[in-house]
Amino acid sequence: MSLATKEQTSNREVKWFDSYTKVMLSVMFVLLLFIFGAGKYMASHDMEASGTDDAVNNLATDVTKGEHHPFAELPGDAQVGAFSVANFFAGLIVGHHWEKLFGTPQKDE
Repeated sequence: MSLATKEQTSNREVKWFDSYTKVMLSVMFVLLLFIFGAGKYMASHDMEASGTDDAVNNLATDVTKGEHHPFAELPGDAQVGAFSVANFFAGLIVGHHWEKLFGTPQKDE
């Protein structure tokens, strides 16, 4: 099974935002909205959500004698969860478009 070259696939129009990609992006953004919403809710009500990130950040702050400034302040391991959700859906979308990105297999005649 050989792969088609770019010249062979260039005559076809590639549709990147097909229905699958739109649905996956929508689900990802809804999940991230819930994660960030829960984080903001917990922060506004002074709720504790301890995780390993807090312990590691405290150890790093003690060693470097500097203050830690995260990109998005979320309690506990919510940052790791948000990052994992985004990467999961990115993997699904890239996997769906794999042949469009790297060529399509030629069918045997």
